Amino acid sequence: MYRNQQQQQRRSQPPPILSTKDDAYLTDALSWELLAAKKAHSFASQCSDNQVKYQAEQLCQMHQRHYNILLNHLSTDQQQYYEDQSYPHFHN
Repeated sequence: MYRNQQQQQRRSQPPPILSTKDDAYLTDALSWELLAAKKAHSFASQCSDNQVKYQAEQLCQMHQRHYNILLNHLSTDQQQYYEDQSYPHFHN
C-alpha cells in the first residue's frame, strides 16, 4: 500500500532545491546529451544518403532539446557555464 501511495505522489516538476547528487546527475546527463548531439551532427555531415542524413539531423535535434530541458533544471551559475558550451547547429 505504501508503494502505491509513493507512485501516486510522483512529481511532474523537480523540487525547487536540488541535492548535490541530483546536481551531479544533471551535470553528467548534460555531458551525455551534448556528446550525443555532437556525434549525430558529425555523422550527419559525413552521410551521403539523404534519408540517413535526415535521421541523424533529427537525432541531433532531439539531443539538443534534451540538453535544453536539463539545462533548465540547473541553478543560474551552472546554466551560464553550460550555455557557454557549444553544441552543433545545422545550417541547411
